Amino acid sequence: MMKKLMLQDTKENQPENGSHTVRLKFQKARQFLNPVNGVIQLGFSRNKNKGTAVGRAMSFTLHSAMEGIYPDIIVNPAKARLSVGTKGPLLNVKVERSTESIRMSWDSIGYSGNGNCAADDRVLLCAYAVEQELAVINEEQVWRSAGQMDLQLPHGMQQMPVHLYLVVYDRNKRNCSDSQYLGFLN
Repeated sequence: MMKKLMLQDTKENQPENGSHTVRLKFQKARQFLNPVNGVIQLGFSRNKNKGTAVGRAMSFTLHSAMEGIYPDIIVNPAKARLSVGTKGPLLNVKVERSTESIRMSWDSIGYSGNGNCAADDRVLLCAYAVEQELAVINEEQVWRSAGQMDLQLPHGMQQMPVHLYLVVYDRNKRNCSDSQYLGFLN
């Protein structure tokens, strides 16, 4: 005669309720997006009739950048976006880091063949220390035609590892590129 082994009804043995998973995903997505809210407002401002910029960014993050299973759910920074759009990206981007700044260069003539690129498109670089929930962007306007820029890191971020995101937008701030994830710098 076989006996059935009965497990005690402990929290460890019960599958987690779906609402806990959804709640944690929302919490993690919002925690990730809060420090880059200014970039989100610019980068997800298109389609104003379809919710808020933050709502669209949350939707993208929840559907495309979440990884793991409850309770180990995270936002994968490489899959996250800070902007969506049709503006042409920068080409041949190179990044170097010093203690105090990040230098970025790109092909400044690569825009001529793309109908959705212009020499006066603006370039925004975001350095994001995800664990510390700190982000910095370039304050000065940099044009696509410049071919290079420096982002000064504030004193508190100089030793922190950062994820880099690049956004190109037009002079009217009406159209952006999809953000480019440039990688993780230690």
